[in-house]
Amino acid sequence: MDSGYSSNSEEDSKTTGLMGMNRGSLSFVSQMGFPKFSYCISGFDSSGVLLLGDARFSWLGELNYTPLIQISDPLPYYDRVAYTVQLEGIKVGNKILNLPRSAFVPDHTGAGQTMVDSGTQFTFLMGPVYTALRNEFLQQTRRVLQVYNDPNFVFQGAMDLCYRVVGLSRPSFSNLPRVSLMFQGAEMSVSGERLLYRVPDMNKGSDSVYCFTFGNSDLLGIEAFVIGHHHQQNVWMEFDLVKSRVGFAEIRCDLAGQRLGIGPLGPHKKRM
Repeated sequence: MDSGYSSNSEEDSKTTGLMGMNRGSLSFVSQMGFPKFSYCISGFDSSGVLLLGDARFSWLGELNYTPLIQISDPLPYYDRVAYTVQLEGIKVGNKILNLPRSAFVPDHTGAGQTMVDSGTQFTFLMGPVYTALRNEFLQQTRRVLQVYNDPNFVFQGAMDLCYRVVGLSRPSFSNLPRVSLMFQGAEMSVSGERLLYRVPDMNKGSDSVYCFTFGNSDLLGIEAFVIGHHHQQNVWMEFDLVKSRVGFAEIRCDLAGQRLGIGPLGPHKKRM
């Protein structure tokens, strides 16, 4: 998408191009009139997939759909060209956070919408929701993770829950509780390596520093929930503009690319 929220100049410097894919009248999708488009973002350095049009593949499996939400009234904190869905709750392991439904609903100014945005790296939650998630994740991981206790360190200005992880090699984090984002009609689960992100060039002796990949929107000055591309990795994302819905299903995106004949990268293939 061409909208994004970032505090990471290092990642921004790697951007080589930008294609407008939002709901605005000047975006590429709107100009071309595509009824659907899909993408699949691989982890690490594998090639990704962008498909314009329908995606009917037997290997893809069934997608879970949640409605796209549109508000026609101009509100000061509401982005009308973003892909907006309704977040209804968050689950850590099997425990649903004890939050009222109103915590996820935009207010009269439009603050509190939930945007799906591939132009943003991580996921950001409004303050009260972030605090509830942070506390529950801390509680459930207190025996398996060592908190990095530096009150002055906040990764990328919004991620204040970090850990010291023994060793400098990449762990799997398979024993961590998954975090599930609960939408109307669908869930998106975040587990394993997508839960923690290694802080580049930051080691404490022989330990690495990893941070929780959910951040606090309030610290960035964002009046919204934003679901970034890190949590969309290895998830097939379909945007059905005719039926006004978003569908997703977990899948190995590198394998999806191979099935479509675009991966692994060969000498005559270009990376997206």
